[in-house]
Amino acid sequence: MNIVIVSQYFYPEDFRINSVAEELAKQGHSVKVITGLPDYTASTVPKEYRWFRKRREQYAGVQIVRVPIIARRKGVFFRALNYASFVLSASLYTLFCGAKSVDAIFVNQTSPVLQAIPALVLKHRIAKKLVLYCSDLWPESLKAWNVGEHSPLFQFVLRLSRKIYNACDTVAITSEPFREYLMETCLVDSRKIQYLPQHFEDLYADICNQWTENGCIDFVFAGNIGSVQNIDCIIRAAKLLPKEENYKIHLIGNGSELEHCQAMVQELNLQDKIIFYGRHPFEEMKKFYQIADCFLLTLRGGDFIGQTLPAKTQGYLCAGRPVLGAIDGAAKMLIDEADCGECVSAGDYKALSEKMNNIIQHFDIYRQKGQNGRRYYEKQFTKNRFIATLMNLMN
Repeated sequence: MNIVIVSQYFYPEDFRINSVAEELAKQGHSVKVITGLPDYTASTVPKEYRWFRKRREQYAGVQIVRVPIIARRKGVFFRALNYASFVLSASLYTLFCGAKSVDAIFVNQTSPVLQAIPALVLKHRIAKKLVLYCSDLWPESLKAWNVGEHSPLFQFVLRLSRKIYNACDTVAITSEPFREYLMETCLVDSRKIQYLPQHFEDLYADICNQWTENGCIDFVFAGNIGSVQNIDCIIRAAKLLPKEENYKIHLIGNGSELEHCQAMVQELNLQDKIIFYGRHPFEEMKKFYQIADCFLLTLRGGDFIGQTLPAKTQGYLCAGRPVLGAIDGAAKMLIDEADCGECVSAGDYKALSEKMNNIIQHFDIYRQKGQNGRRYYEKQFTKNRFIATLMNLMN
Protein backbone atom coordinates (compact mmCIF):
# COMPACT_ATOMS: atom_id res chain seq x y z
CA MET A 1 0.00 0.00 0.00
CA ASN A 2 0.93 3.63 -0.48
CA ILE A 3 0.31 5.19 2.94
CA VAL A 4 0.42 8.84 4.00
CA ILE A 5 0.85 9.50 7.72
CA VAL A 6 0.03 12.91 9.18
CA SER A 7 1.69 13.50 12.54
CA GLN A 8 2.90 16.80 13.96
CA TYR A 9 5.63 14.90 15.82
CA PHE A 10 8.03 12.43 14.25
CA TYR A 11 11.71 11.42 14.20
CA PRO A 12 14.05 12.66 15.61
CA GLU A 13 11.45 13.25 18.33
CA ASP A 14 10.79 10.16 20.43
CA PHE A 15 7.23 9.03 19.58
CA ARG A 16 5.83 5.57 18.90
CA ILE A 17 4.68 6.62 15.46
CA ASN A 18 8.37 6.36 14.48
CA SER A 19 8.44 2.59 14.91
CA VAL A 20 4.98 2.22 13.32
CA ALA A 21 6.12 3.98 10.14
CA GLU A 22 9.40 2.05 10.15
CA GLU A 23 7.64 -1.30 10.45
CA LEU A 24 5.19 -0.47 7.66
CA ALA A 25 8.14 0.38 5.42
CA LYS A 26 9.88 -2.88 6.39
CA GLN A 27 6.80 -4.79 5.30
CA GLY A 28 7.10 -3.30 1.83
CA HIS A 29 4.62 -0.43 2.02
CA SER A 30 5.43 2.99 0.62
CA VAL A 31 5.23 5.38 3.57
CA LYS A 32 5.28 9.19 3.53
CA VAL A 33 5.09 11.15 6.79
CA ILE A 34 3.91 14.77 6.77
CA THR A 35 5.22 16.35 9.95
CA GLY A 36 6.53 19.57 11.50
CA LEU A 37 10.00 20.62 12.54
CA PRO A 38 11.40 18.78 15.58
CA ASP A 39 10.72 21.20 18.45
CA TYR A 40 8.88 19.04 20.99
CA THR A 41 11.78 18.14 23.29
CA ALA A 42 13.60 21.48 23.46
CA SER A 43 10.66 23.79 22.55
CA THR A 44 12.90 25.33 19.88
CA VAL A 45 13.80 24.23 16.37
CA PRO A 46 17.36 22.79 16.13
CA LYS A 47 19.80 24.83 14.05
CA GLU A 48 20.18 22.11 11.44
CA TYR A 49 16.45 22.38 10.60
CA ARG A 50 16.24 26.16 10.28
CA TRP A 51 16.25 28.27 7.13
CA PHE A 52 14.45 25.65 5.03
CA ARG A 53 17.09 22.99 5.61
CA LYS A 54 16.30 19.26 5.87
CA ARG A 55 12.71 19.67 4.68
CA ARG A 56 12.95 16.30 2.95
CA GLU A 57 14.52 13.34 4.73
CA GLN A 58 14.64 9.56 4.66
CA TYR A 59 14.32 7.58 7.88
CA ALA A 60 14.40 3.76 7.87
CA GLY A 61 12.81 3.63 4.44
CA VAL A 62 10.23 6.30 5.28
CA GLN A 63 9.93 9.52 3.28
CA ILE A 64 9.63 12.55 5.56
CA VAL A 65 8.16 15.87 4.48
CA ARG A 66 8.57 18.69 7.00
CA VAL A 67 6.36 21.76 6.85
CA PRO A 68 7.29 25.09 8.47
CA ILE A 69 5.97 25.82 11.96
CA ILE A 70 6.28 28.39 14.73
CA ALA A 71 8.31 26.84 17.57
CA ARG A 72 6.56 25.81 20.80
CA ARG A 73 8.72 27.97 23.10
CA LYS A 74 6.96 28.61 26.42
CA GLY A 75 3.48 29.70 27.37
CA VAL A 76 -0.02 29.14 26.04
CA PHE A 77 0.27 31.82 23.36
CA PHE A 78 3.22 30.25 21.55
CA ARG A 79 1.80 26.77 22.05
CA ALA A 80 -1.39 27.85 20.26
CA LEU A 81 0.67 29.42 17.44
CA ASN A 82 2.67 26.20 17.17
CA TYR A 83 -0.46 24.10 16.73
CA ALA A 84 -2.08 26.54 14.31
CA SER A 85 1.05 26.91 12.17
CA PHE A 86 1.32 23.14 11.67
CA VAL A 87 -2.35 22.87 10.69
CA LEU A 88 -2.03 25.71 8.19
CA SER A 89 1.29 24.63 6.65
CA ALA A 90 0.38 20.95 6.44
CA SER A 91 -3.06 21.75 4.98
CA LEU A 92 -1.49 23.86 2.24
CA TYR A 93 0.87 20.99 1.47
CA THR A 94 -1.87 18.34 1.31
CA LEU A 95 -3.99 20.67 -0.81
CA PHE A 96 -1.40 20.85 -3.59
CA CYS A 97 0.90 17.81 -3.20
CA GLY A 98 0.89 14.95 -5.68
CA ALA A 99 -1.22 12.15 -4.24
CA LYS A 100 -2.70 10.14 -7.09
CA SER A 101 -1.21 6.84 -5.92
CA VAL A 102 -2.14 7.15 -2.23
CA ASP A 103 -4.15 4.18 -0.92
CA ALA A 104 -4.80 5.19 2.70
CA ILE A 105 -4.29 8.08 5.14
CA PHE A 106 -3.35 7.62 8.78
CA VAL A 107 -3.47 10.40 11.40
CA ASN A 108 -1.48 10.01 14.60
CA GLN A 109 -3.75 12.24 16.69
CA THR A 110 -2.08 13.45 19.83
CA SER A 111 -2.97 16.95 21.03
CA PRO A 112 -4.63 18.84 19.56
CA VAL A 113 -7.25 17.16 17.37
CA LEU A 114 -6.74 20.01 14.87
CA GLN A 115 -3.71 18.22 13.44
CA ALA A 116 -6.17 15.93 11.64
CA ILE A 117 -7.34 18.80 9.43
CA PRO A 118 -4.50 18.43 6.85
CA ALA A 119 -5.40 14.74 6.51
CA LEU A 120 -9.05 15.67 5.94
CA VAL A 121 -7.97 18.10 3.22
CA LEU A 122 -6.12 15.25 1.51
CA LYS A 123 -9.04 12.87 1.97
CA HIS A 124 -11.39 15.40 0.36
CA ARG A 125 -9.03 15.66 -2.63
CA ILE A 126 -8.43 11.97 -3.31
CA ALA A 127 -11.40 10.23 -1.65
CA LYS A 128 -9.31 7.59 0.14
CA LYS A 129 -9.87 5.97 3.51
CA LEU A 130 -8.73 7.94 6.54
CA VAL A 131 -7.95 6.22 9.86
CA LEU A 132 -7.50 8.51 12.84
CA TYR A 133 -5.61 7.11 15.82
CA CYS A 134 -7.02 8.89 18.85
CA SER A 135 -4.61 8.94 21.78
CA ASP A 136 -5.86 12.23 23.30
CA LEU A 137 -9.55 13.02 23.75
CA TRP A 138 -10.79 16.36 22.51
CA PRO A 139 -12.25 18.64 23.69
CA GLU A 140 -11.81 16.84 27.05
CA SER A 141 -8.07 17.54 27.03
CA LEU A 142 -8.79 21.27 27.34
CA LYS A 143 -9.71 20.67 30.97
CA ALA A 144 -6.06 20.02 31.74
CA TRP A 145 -5.54 23.72 30.86
CA ASN A 146 -8.40 24.71 33.21
CA VAL A 147 -10.81 25.43 30.35
CA GLY A 148 -14.32 24.68 31.63
CA GLU A 149 -17.10 23.01 29.65
CA HIS A 150 -19.22 26.15 29.55
CA SER A 151 -16.51 28.43 28.22
CA PRO A 152 -16.85 29.69 24.62
CA LEU A 153 -13.47 28.14 23.74
CA PHE A 154 -14.54 24.69 24.96
CA GLN A 155 -17.83 24.89 23.07
CA PHE A 156 -16.07 25.99 19.88
CA VAL A 157 -13.54 23.14 20.09
CA LEU A 158 -16.38 20.72 20.87
CA ARG A 159 -18.15 21.60 17.62
CA LEU A 160 -14.90 21.37 15.69
CA SER A 161 -13.95 18.04 17.29
CA ARG A 162 -17.32 16.57 16.35
CA LYS A 163 -16.79 17.55 12.73
CA ILE A 164 -13.26 16.15 12.61
CA TYR A 165 -14.00 12.80 14.26
CA ASN A 166 -17.14 12.26 12.20
CA ALA A 167 -15.37 13.09 8.93
CA CYS A 168 -12.95 10.18 9.44
CA ASP A 169 -13.75 6.70 8.12
CA THR A 170 -12.37 4.98 11.24
CA VAL A 171 -11.48 6.31 14.67
CA ALA A 172 -9.09 3.90 16.39
CA ILE A 173 -8.92 4.36 20.16
CA THR A 174 -6.14 3.58 22.63
CA SER A 175 -8.49 3.05 25.60
CA GLU A 176 -11.98 1.55 25.76
CA PRO A 177 -13.40 4.46 27.82
CA PHE A 178 -12.74 6.66 24.77
CA ARG A 179 -15.59 4.85 23.04
CA GLU A 180 -18.27 6.18 25.38
CA TYR A 181 -16.92 9.72 25.26
CA LEU A 182 -16.70 9.82 21.46
CA MET A 183 -20.21 8.44 21.10
CA GLU A 184 -21.91 10.58 23.75
CA THR A 185 -19.96 13.83 23.56
CA CYS A 186 -18.69 13.91 19.98
CA LEU A 187 -21.65 11.99 18.51
CA VAL A 188 -19.44 9.54 16.60
CA ASP A 189 -21.16 6.52 15.05
CA SER A 190 -20.21 3.46 17.12
CA ARG A 191 -19.47 1.51 13.93
CA LYS A 192 -16.55 3.86 13.19
CA ILE A 193 -14.83 3.24 16.51
CA GLN A 194 -12.27 0.44 16.79
CA TYR A 195 -10.05 -0.50 19.75
CA LEU A 196 -6.32 -0.43 18.96
CA PRO A 197 -4.16 -0.33 22.13
CA GLN A 198 -0.74 1.26 21.83
CA HIS A 199 2.14 -1.12 21.30
CA PHE A 200 5.49 -1.15 23.01
CA GLU A 201 8.81 -2.27 21.59
CA ASP A 202 9.99 -5.50 23.22
CA LEU A 203 13.03 -3.86 24.78
CA TYR A 204 13.03 -5.49 28.17
CA ALA A 205 12.82 -9.23 27.54
CA ASP A 206 16.33 -9.67 28.92
CA ILE A 207 15.55 -7.99 32.26
CA CYS A 208 12.24 -9.71 33.01
CA ASN A 209 13.89 -12.23 35.30
CA GLN A 210 16.70 -10.00 36.51
CA TRP A 211 16.20 -8.17 39.79
CA THR A 212 18.60 -5.58 41.14
CA GLU A 213 19.29 -6.26 44.80
CA ASN A 214 20.30 -3.00 46.45
CA GLY A 215 18.93 -3.51 49.91
CA CYS A 216 15.58 -1.80 49.50
CA ILE A 217 12.34 -1.88 47.50
CA ASP A 218 12.51 0.49 44.53
CA PHE A 219 9.28 2.05 43.24
CA VAL A 220 9.59 3.69 39.81
CA PHE A 221 7.36 6.20 38.04
CA ALA A 222 8.41 7.11 34.48
CA GLY A 223 6.66 9.72 32.39
CA ASN A 224 5.21 13.20 32.33
CA ILE A 225 4.91 14.97 35.67
CA GLY A 226 1.83 17.14 35.16
CA SER A 227 -1.48 17.83 36.82
CA VAL A 228 -3.15 14.88 35.10
CA GLN A 229 -0.57 12.39 36.45
CA ASN A 230 -1.33 13.34 40.08
CA ILE A 231 2.18 12.76 41.47
CA ASP A 232 0.96 14.46 44.65
CA CYS A 233 -0.78 11.19 45.46
CA ILE A 234 2.54 9.30 45.43
CA ILE A 235 4.28 11.88 47.60
CA ARG A 236 1.47 11.97 50.17
CA ALA A 237 1.42 8.18 50.27
CA ALA A 238 5.16 8.11 50.97
CA LYS A 239 4.70 10.52 53.87
CA LEU A 240 2.39 8.00 55.57
CA LEU A 241 4.88 5.14 55.33
CA PRO A 242 6.87 4.41 58.50
CA LYS A 243 10.19 6.26 58.38
CA GLU A 244 12.10 3.08 59.08
CA GLU A 245 10.74 1.29 56.00
CA ASN A 246 13.48 0.49 53.50
CA TYR A 247 12.31 1.85 50.16
CA LYS A 248 13.05 4.44 47.49
CA ILE A 249 10.77 6.17 44.99
CA HIS A 250 12.36 7.11 41.64
CA LEU A 251 10.54 9.74 39.53
CA ILE A 252 11.85 9.94 35.95
CA GLY A 253 10.42 12.69 33.79
CA ASN A 254 9.53 16.37 33.76
CA GLY A 255 6.45 18.47 33.24
CA SER A 256 4.40 21.40 34.45
CA GLU A 257 4.18 20.09 38.04
CA LEU A 258 7.82 19.11 38.50
CA GLU A 259 8.83 22.14 40.55
CA HIS A 260 5.70 21.86 42.67
CA CYS A 261 6.42 18.20 43.39
CA GLN A 262 10.05 18.92 44.25
CA ALA A 263 8.95 21.65 46.68
CA MET A 264 6.40 19.27 48.21
CA VAL A 265 9.08 16.63 48.81
CA GLN A 266 11.23 19.26 50.52
CA GLU A 267 8.34 20.46 52.65
CA LEU A 268 7.49 16.92 53.81
CA ASN A 269 11.16 16.09 54.40
CA LEU A 270 11.19 13.12 52.03
CA GLN A 271 14.42 13.93 50.17
CA ASP A 272 16.05 10.69 51.32
CA LYS A 273 13.12 8.62 50.01
CA ILE A 274 12.04 10.31 46.76
CA ILE A 275 14.55 10.97 43.96
CA PHE A 276 13.92 13.13 40.87
CA TYR A 277 15.92 12.38 37.72
CA GLY A 278 14.37 14.70 35.15
CA ARG A 279 13.67 13.63 31.59
CA HIS A 280 15.91 11.02 29.94
CA PRO A 281 16.03 9.85 26.31
CA PHE A 282 14.10 6.71 25.49
CA GLU A 283 17.30 4.74 24.92
CA GLU A 284 18.41 5.44 28.50
CA MET A 285 15.22 4.26 30.19
CA LYS A 286 16.24 0.62 30.40
CA LYS A 287 18.56 1.29 33.35
CA PHE A 288 15.66 2.75 35.32
CA TYR A 289 13.31 -0.08 34.41
CA GLN A 290 15.95 -2.58 35.52
CA ILE A 291 16.24 -1.15 39.03
CA ALA A 292 12.46 -1.19 39.51
CA ASP A 293 10.93 -3.66 41.92
CA CYS A 294 7.48 -2.18 41.34
CA PHE A 295 6.11 0.47 38.98
CA LEU A 296 3.75 3.24 40.06
CA LEU A 297 0.82 4.32 37.89
CA THR A 298 -1.31 7.34 38.84
CA LEU A 299 -3.86 9.59 37.19
CA ARG A 300 -6.32 12.09 38.56
CA GLY A 301 -9.92 10.93 38.87
CA GLY A 302 -13.27 12.49 38.12
CA ASP A 303 -13.16 12.91 34.33
CA PHE A 304 -12.66 10.92 31.13
CA ILE A 305 -8.92 11.66 31.03
CA GLY A 306 -8.62 9.83 34.34
CA GLN A 307 -10.36 6.81 32.81
CA THR A 308 -7.73 6.25 30.12
CA LEU A 309 -4.84 3.82 29.87
CA PRO A 310 -1.50 5.70 30.15
CA ALA A 311 0.92 4.74 27.38
CA LYS A 312 3.62 3.89 29.94
CA THR A 313 1.57 0.91 31.11
CA GLN A 314 2.67 -1.29 28.21
CA GLY A 315 6.32 -0.60 29.02
CA TYR A 316 5.74 -1.51 32.66
CA LEU A 317 4.25 -4.86 31.67
CA CYS A 318 6.99 -5.48 29.11
CA ALA A 319 9.60 -5.25 31.87
CA GLY A 320 7.92 -7.99 33.90
CA ARG A 321 7.50 -5.93 37.06
CA PRO A 322 4.38 -5.62 39.23
CA VAL A 323 2.32 -2.43 38.88
CA LEU A 324 0.77 -0.49 41.74
CA GLY A 325 -1.85 2.01 40.63
CA ALA A 326 -3.94 4.78 42.12
CA ILE A 327 -6.11 5.00 39.05
CA ASP A 328 -9.58 4.32 37.68
CA GLY A 329 -11.04 3.17 34.37
CA ALA A 330 -9.13 1.24 31.73
CA ALA A 331 -5.89 0.97 33.72
CA LYS A 332 -7.63 -0.52 36.74
CA MET A 333 -9.44 -2.98 34.49
CA LEU A 334 -6.13 -4.01 32.92
CA ILE A 335 -4.34 -4.50 36.23
CA ASP A 336 -7.21 -6.66 37.46
CA GLU A 337 -7.52 -8.65 34.23
CA ALA A 338 -3.78 -9.26 33.87
CA ASP A 339 -3.35 -9.89 37.62
CA CYS A 340 -0.16 -7.87 37.36
CA GLY A 341 -0.33 -5.87 40.57
CA GLU A 342 -2.62 -3.91 42.88
CA CYS A 343 -4.88 -0.92 42.39
CA VAL A 344 -6.67 1.64 44.54
CA SER A 345 -8.99 4.48 43.54
CA ALA A 346 -7.48 7.54 41.89
CA GLY A 347 -6.23 10.04 44.45
CA ASP A 348 -6.60 7.71 47.45
CA TYR A 349 -3.12 8.25 48.87
CA LYS A 350 -3.95 6.56 52.16
CA ALA A 351 -4.90 3.30 50.42
CA LEU A 352 -1.89 3.66 48.12
CA SER A 353 0.38 3.97 51.14
CA GLU A 354 -1.08 0.79 52.63
CA LYS A 355 -0.48 -1.11 49.39
CA MET A 356 3.09 0.20 49.16
CA ASN A 357 3.73 -0.96 52.71
CA ASN A 358 2.32 -4.38 51.91
CA ILE A 359 4.61 -4.70 48.88
CA ILE A 360 7.61 -3.69 50.99
CA GLN A 361 6.76 -6.29 53.63
CA HIS A 362 5.79 -9.15 51.29
CA PHE A 363 7.60 -8.44 48.05
CA ASP A 364 8.20 -12.09 47.10
CA ILE A 365 4.46 -12.48 46.58
CA TYR A 366 4.50 -9.75 43.94
CA ARG A 367 7.29 -11.11 41.75
CA GLN A 368 4.81 -13.51 40.16
CA LYS A 369 2.42 -10.66 39.39
CA GLY A 370 5.19 -9.07 37.37
CA GLN A 371 5.49 -12.22 35.27
CA ASN A 372 1.72 -12.23 34.79
CA GLY A 373 2.04 -8.74 33.35
CA ARG A 374 4.78 -9.83 30.96
CA ARG A 375 2.59 -12.63 29.60
CA TYR A 376 -0.29 -10.20 29.16
CA TYR A 377 2.00 -7.84 27.24
CA GLU A 378 3.01 -10.64 24.86
CA LYS A 379 -0.64 -11.35 24.08
CA GLN A 380 -1.92 -7.79 23.75
CA PHE A 381 0.72 -5.11 23.21
CA THR A 382 3.40 -6.28 20.77
CA LYS A 383 4.20 -4.28 17.66
CA ASN A 384 3.30 -7.19 15.36
CA ARG A 385 -0.19 -7.34 16.82
CA PHE A 386 -0.59 -3.56 16.49
CA ILE A 387 0.54 -3.47 12.83
CA ALA A 388 -1.70 -6.40 11.86
CA THR A 389 -4.74 -4.69 13.37
CA LEU A 390 -3.85 -1.34 11.80
CA MET A 391 -3.53 -2.89 8.35
CA ASN A 392 -6.93 -4.49 8.73
CA LEU A 393 -8.40 -1.07 9.54
CA MET A 394 -6.72 0.61 6.56
CA ASN A 395 -7.77 -2.15 4.20
